[in-house]
Amino acid sequence: MSFHVSVKDVLVSGGATLWLLIGLSIYSVALMWQRWRFVRRAIGGERVLLAKLRALIASGSLSDAVKLCQAHKGLAGPILVASLTGSPSRDERKRAVEREVERAVASLQKGTTVLGTMAAVAPFIGLFGTVLGVMRAFRDLASAAGAGPGVVAIGISEALVCTAAGLFVAIPAVAAYNYLNHCAARFGEDLNWACDEVLDSLSAKARQ
Repeated sequence: MSFHVSVKDVLVSGGATLWLLIGLSIYSVALMWQRWRFVRRAIGGERVLLAKLRALIASGSLSDAVKLCQAHKGLAGPILVASLTGSPSRDERKRAVEREVERAVASLQKGTTVLGTMAAVAPFIGLFGTVLGVMRAFRDLASAAGAGPGVVAIGISEALVCTAAGLFVAIPAVAAYNYLNHCAARFGEDLNWACDEVLDSLSAKARQ
């Protein structure tokens, strides 16, 4: 005896759990796309900006350096401005830089908690749907007189779709979570080093 399982049969057998995972998948992809675009804009042009800034500071054009950083549309601009302006005290400027870096890193990490939660929870939601599907398959077998193991096999294969859907949501979500956190951490480290370099240069010029 041959059995044919259509997409409609799979969606129906997956029940509310499968539809929940489909909704989570759509939301996850939309969130990843939005955060990737934001990060690309926020940290884009950072290396070019730092190269120009170093050249201006070396030439003594501090006002031009400030204007350059203020005109920058990414997150690096306000951080570098904090290292160039404000209190004449190096320690106070350093604290201002650290506050700006924390603010920038927080904006880069926005949404990562949601992705991390979906990555952790989605496989368990899929497993829950699979358990319900297996229970349903054995119930159908018990109620179908003279039915062979093929009935159970079809039910279990349909139920396993929930597990696959849970992994389909979780794997990209955890990859995006790690990528976004890595970008945020690296950005924070790079800007802290760059601002330390700026502060050291300004301090050296002030002593001359």
